[in-house]
Amino acid sequence: MNRVLLALLAFFVVASALGQSPAKIRITTWNLEWFPNGSPHEAPPEKQAQRIEAAADVLKKLDPDILLLQEMRDYDACARLGEAIQPGAYQIAICSAFKGARQQEAIIAKIPAQAAWSEAWKSMEGIDPPRGFAFA
Repeated sequence: MNRVLLALLAFFVVASALGQSPAKIRITTWNLEWFPNGSPHEAPPEKQAQRIEAAADVLKKLDPDILLLQEMRDYDACARLGEAIQPGAYQIAICSAFKGARQQEAIIAKIPAQAAWSEAWKSMEGIDPPRGFAFA
């Protein structure tokens, strides 16, 4: 939810700075839980395809302009999901590549990103949190 609020805030700040009234943008965030495998273990290609189609069916109805996705396996999983939702409509703004992780953060959108980045959480005093964050 915080990511959605930050994205909306950034959009309204930029629109205000440009002297334009903001357009309506539909943003959806979803933790797809070990997508497309459904667990830390590799699923057969048929099972992965079923999970991609099931997620795409839900997202088609929502018709988001921007998708903020958590626990994506990799760039390929993002691309496959975007194509399953609406072929050719979505671009991958960012898909993190956190070292040793199979749960990446991703942003895919119909709107091209001007910039994007991902960053792993920093270790502090022996605490080494997994994964990190992404933005576009």
